[in-house]
Amino acid sequence: LLRERVLALRASGVDNHILCNDGPYVPSLRAAGIPVGTVHLPRGMNPLKAAWSLFELVAYLRRVQPDLVHTHCSVPGLIGRVAARLAGVPVVFHTVHGFAFHDGGTGLSQRLAVWAERFAGLLTDSLLSQNRSDIELAAQHRIVPPTRMEFIGNGIDLGRFPARSTPRVAGPRTIITCVARMEGVKNHLMLFGAARLLHQRGESFDLWLVGGGERRAEYEALCAQWGLADVVRFLGYRDDIPELLSRSDISVLTSLKEGIPRAALESMAAGLPVVATRVTGTREVVLDGETGALVNVGDVEGLAASLARLIHDPSLRERWGARGREVVAASFDEADIVRNLVRAYRTQLQHKGLTCSSSLVSGVGA
Repeated sequence: LLRERVLALRASGVDNHILCNDGPYVPSLRAAGIPVGTVHLPRGMNPLKAAWSLFELVAYLRRVQPDLVHTHCSVPGLIGRVAARLAGVPVVFHTVHGFAFHDGGTGLSQRLAVWAERFAGLLTDSLLSQNRSDIELAAQHRIVPPTRMEFIGNGIDLGRFPARSTPRVAGPRTIITCVARMEGVKNHLMLFGAARLLHQRGESFDLWLVGGGERRAEYEALCAQWGLADVVRFLGYRDDIPELLSRSDISVLTSLKEGIPRAALESMAAGLPVVATRVTGTREVVLDGETGALVNVGDVEGLAASLARLIHDPSLRERWGARGREVVAASFDEADIVRNLVRAYRTQLQHKGLTCSSSLVSGVGA
């Protein structure tokens, strides 16, 4: 996800390093000329792993001495910002990819998440949000003062998804595609419930699941138990998303929260209608009844009904898909995001009296 953005930032004069967990894409990032440091960032708040990753981050930042650190995601964002301050980094940015306290959440875990974000906010020079709802949440919970918040947006490279000159040719089975890592926040169980209803009602469809994750084996077993083995295909991690979407008819996303979902943006750019949950981030991308359909979290019947409607109406799929591409082209261009980031970096660096032309930026993310 970050490769093209980092390359664009480097072309704009930002010497951008990436700090992340090790994985299969690290060698290709390095081959593209991007300096990558690997650390052991936890996804959950494991105290021992958090302490170890904090030590690794501080050591890296003290060695490299960046002018600015830009963190992403909740847990890496907290650890990364603490590390940046301990290492004496002058400027610290954080991008919200959906807060850990999100729509419908209650209880102690929500309060702890708010307190953690407030603490991290004390270490943050600029809090960036991909959607406007999270700006409102940050203000409501006093995460940082309004003067240190900014809507930055999110975008994709539309050129990777060429416009079709003719309508998509419908196959014997409608292909529904979900691009999402397999963990709880992506809420696949709701999607499987809707697929089960559609299958029981005799609908002709295939459900393609793109992405891996810690719950894949569990989900495969559940689909087999529910009699969905013949309609659900687990495709794993893929690098050919544009090609897969070109062969799809409908996109679906059932997340509990999002920043701005690239999966939805890419589907809309490919001319697909999107059926998704009505949650923060997603509802700013998918226009209900215009580029797709929104359903409430947990409304399995409503999700199944929206998918069935599109299965039976190819012309509606074409209309919503065409409108979706227009929306992405008008409001979610990656080039605009890069320009906004460079401007935000320069503003904060100048505020601290640092020279912008030689700024060194390290990104920290899961």
